[in-house]
Amino acid sequence: MSLLSESLVEEWLNRAGYFTIRGVRYGVSEMDLLAVRHTAQGIEAKHVEVQISTNPISYISPLTDEQCKVLGKKRASAWARPSDVLERSVSTWLNKKFYSRSKEAARERAWPGLEWSLEFVHGQVKHQVELEAIRAGGIKTISFFTVLSSLCHDPIVAHKGGAGTDIAEMLSYYVRYKESHNID
Repeated sequence: MSLLSESLVEEWLNRAGYFTIRGVRYGVSEMDLLAVRHTAQGIEAKHVEVQISTNPISYISPLTDEQCKVLGKKRASAWARPSDVLERSVSTWLNKKFYSRSKEAARERAWPGLEWSLEFVHGQVKHQVELEAIRAGGIKTISFFTVLSSLCHDPIVAHKGGAGTDIAEMLSYYVRYKESHNID
């Protein structure tokens, strides 16, 4: 689902007037989406990571290798994590996704001198406390429901993307049809 969900998030950003680049690489590191747009205040820049689950069974952030050894657990273990374990796994995940030198260098290489908003689009989460830890780490979290709702209900604007346009228009058609025929 990641390719499809990234396409829909990209379409959402494009309709909001952002120019986007997907899958930016720097070495072995990759970022889901970089987005920029001109505003009256200058250039607005976003680094957006997308991870959608509709039926989560575990955490967003995997356990670190060290945690796996010490705790005797697998990286994606659904075991309830104590706060110190969760804090460490989220911190490592945030570094990998947003704060590593390679990510900072890739953003700087793409558009030098910009201040980036770091954002995470998520589906359902099993542990709300993990989202709170991600927010506490300086990341803006956005529900995938918000993205889909916007694509289905906002009027179609001149700024359209590519891959996500067709599916977004199909979703919008579904919602309009359902509403016009009073279908629950």
